[in-house]
Amino acid sequence: MTVVLSSSSQLAHTLRPRHITMISLGGVIGAGLFIGSSGAILTAGPSVLISYALSGLMVFLVNIMLRDIALHAPGHGSFVSQIRHALGPLPGFVAGWVYWMVWVTTLGVEVIASASLIAPYVPVPYAVIEIVILAVMTAINLMSVRNYGECEYWFALIKVAAICLFVMIGVVLLSSHSVPVADNFLGHGGFMPMGAFAFLAAMPTVLFSMTGSEIATIAALESDNPDRNIARITRTVAVRLLVFYLTSITLILCLLPWSESVRGISPFLMTLERFHVPYVSVVMTLVILSATLSTLNSGLYATSRVVYEMARRGDAPRALQVMAPQAHLPRRAVLASAAVALLVSATAVLSPGVVFAFLVATTGAFIMVYNILIVCARLRLYRPGAWKGWLAIVMLVGVLLSMLGAPETRHELAVGTVALCLITLGGWIKLRSGGVASGARE
Repeated sequence: MTVVLSSSSQLAHTLRPRHITMISLGGVIGAGLFIGSSGAILTAGPSVLISYALSGLMVFLVNIMLRDIALHAPGHGSFVSQIRHALGPLPGFVAGWVYWMVWVTTLGVEVIASASLIAPYVPVPYAVIEIVILAVMTAINLMSVRNYGECEYWFALIKVAAICLFVMIGVVLLSSHSVPVADNFLGHGGFMPMGAFAFLAAMPTVLFSMTGSEIATIAALESDNPDRNIARITRTVAVRLLVFYLTSITLILCLLPWSESVRGISPFLMTLERFHVPYVSVVMTLVILSATLSTLNSGLYATSRVVYEMARRGDAPRALQVMAPQAHLPRRAVLASAAVALLVSATAVLSPGVVFAFLVATTGAFIMVYNILIVCARLRLYRPGAWKGWLAIVMLVGVLLSMLGAPETRHELAVGTVALCLITLGGWIKLRSGGVASGARE
């Protein structure tokens, strides 16, 4: 029997197109660009531009897949529910929990990052800062979806404005200083100083920094015209991101020798400090803080909506499907996601080398998994233009294979595979016992 459950039927529909656009940009412009790009640059040197170009193409293709499954299977909720509709209950179960685990782990990491930025200026215990930050972000998500949209709009606007300002400053510096561009770009081992295929090794880091555009397709379900908004944002967001990422990273490589980058320190900050741009340290701290708070805001939103959908279908505890009737908010799902995020941040202190390390190590492989499932769902639902889906599959599998090339990412892939097997086994047992609704096409 075919059962159609519109998971958005009880949710509010108060987000506007401007909210959706900025949510789609804000979801993928975060600390991964402002800080994580240093690791990618050190891994590949100037050839990291290939990593960003290929990752941008991959994000674009996955966004096209999201658009197609939204338009050709409307009324089935977020992309997690679309995967369940297209591929069956077990892949839907796996996609939901994999996605939820990626984001609650990211939330825990971002809570730690935000607290570390604020701690030097606030003389209170570190743990208190973490709790206050998470409490504020949770309160924003508990008030109304419109409040979430407004906050994310301004968070994202700060990040976009910061990148635009950096590009403007970079262009001025290149035109007004005797910057040795050729020497900075190619004078430290050439375009591929770390080897011909080093750009592949940098791709997991780059792709992780671009992850998050799918949040806009979840948020679009709470707008007045979900299908139209999803089609519009998925058509343009990846192109905008590619311009932001490639332009800013190219400027960094022209202004600062890649070999001077320091892993974990913002190359944006290092570049501006090199040219003695005033107040840059304070400004970049505020920008990076807004980026982490934006990720917290969006992550709480995405995890709560996904686990709410799963609860309605029996893939998560039924208690999490309770909706606040007047606000049209899944408040229990928000609180549960926030509580787990707090536990994740606590494991960084209580069990940094085991539990926290395990959770962080799973994220890279899990991101690949749910993106592959998105593409497979699209290929199952909609045949025309299948070459785009197969190209995306080849590229995603290529990233997985590239993770085997370095000891660190090889370990992450192994840990992620073990965790994926455990989630799949849990879903299979639940399905066999009748705990997961077996109507494969919802």
